Amino acid sequence: MQPNNSVDSVICETQRLILRKFEESDAPAIYRFRSDPEVMRFSIHGPATKEGVQEYLRSCASRYGRDGLGQWAVILKSDGSCIGECGICVQEVDGSKEYEIGNRLRRDCWGRGFATEATQACRDYGFQTANLSRLVSIIEPENIASIRVAEKMGMKPEKHASFHGIATVIYSISKVPSVQS
Repeated sequence: MQPNNSVDSVICETQRLILRKFEESDAPAIYRFRSDPEVMRFSIHGPATKEGVQEYLRSCASRYGRDGLGQWAVILKSDGSCIGECGICVQEVDGSKEYEIGNRLRRDCWGRGFATEATQACRDYGFQTANLSRLVSIIEPENIASIRVAEKMGMKPEKHASFHGIATVIYSISKVPSVQS
């Protein structure tokens, strides 16, 4: 994957964050949070190796090309550092195609509102730019922090589901149709 420093790599911005496509140069930052067992506690893959991060970057590039969506780098505007990932990925849940918002941040960035800020930006991007009609988050019942973020995004628990053999709750939100006058 070639570095992509162009404006085309920026997906959206918030007051404090830039969400952009991952670049090869993000590998050390990705490894920092994806190798942390606590950050990866609710991941189907577990903590990453350096080789796993390279595979992850290839997977992200593939999703960008195939789906036009994927996990994006969360960049702090204040210092330009990559503090995590947030994005929209196509998932299969109970035999149906769903668009899932997911996020993962470095532990030292927890509790500062970054996850909520990034996921709300992804929600708005999904509804306004990607023209999706529905978004979900697939959350293990013990993952209280992710449940709070989903609720702040306006998501509601919809159903219980097994995702890769793990008991989860599907939180969802649908786009409110605009009123034509």
